[in-house]
Amino acid sequence: MVKMTVITESERLVIREWTESDAAAALAIYGSSEVARWLSPAMEQVPNELTMRLLLRSWIEAGKSLVLPAGRWAIVSRADGEVVGGLILSLLPPYEEDFEIGWQLKPAAWGRGLATEASHALLRWAFATGTIDELYAVARPQNLRACATARRLGMEWVGETDKYYGLAMQIYRIRAAELDPAPFAPEPRQH
Repeated sequence: MVKMTVITESERLVIREWTESDAAAALAIYGSSEVARWLSPAMEQVPNELTMRLLLRSWIEAGKSLVLPAGRWAIVSRADGEVVGGLILSLLPPYEEDFEIGWQLKPAAWGRGLATEASHALLRWAFATGTIDELYAVARPQNLRACATARRLGMEWVGETDKYYGLAMQIYRIRAAELDPAPFAPEPRQH
C-alpha cells in the first residue's frame, strides 16, 4: 500500500500528496478541456492515463526538492475517498519571490464550494508554516469561476498584469492577517 501524507483537512475534504495510483482520477481533472484551458502556466490537456501517470510521477519527484510551503496536492472527498481536484503552491515567475495558490477541480465537482473550502484549508496551513505572510492567485480575466473563488477566499483584487506566464492575468492577494482563521463552512445548497 502506498503511504500518503495528509497536509491538512477541512469539513468535507482531505488535502494529501499525489500518488501515481491517482492517475485515472487526475485525468478527470487535467484531461478535461474545461480545466486545461485555464491553467497557468498554459498546459495542454492531458491526453491519457499513461501521460497523467508520468506527469504525477514528475510532480512527486519535484516535490521532494521543494521548500515548504511549495507543493502539489490532491483534494479528496471525505465522504467517498474520491479525488475531486488538485491544489498547488508555487513561486510565481519571473522573479520567484511571490507565492501563488492554484486550484483545479474536475468539472463534475464544480458548484459545491469545494475549491474554496480546499483552498481555505491550504491557505491556513501555508500561513501556519511561518515561512510566508502573503499569497497570490492569478486567473485569466475570462475565468470568472476562478476570480469568484479568489474573492470568496477573502483575496483582494490588486490589478492585471502580463508579467506572469506571458498572459494577461487578474491578480488577487491575501495576507496572513486577512485570512479568516475559522474553518471554511460551506454554504447550504439552494434548491
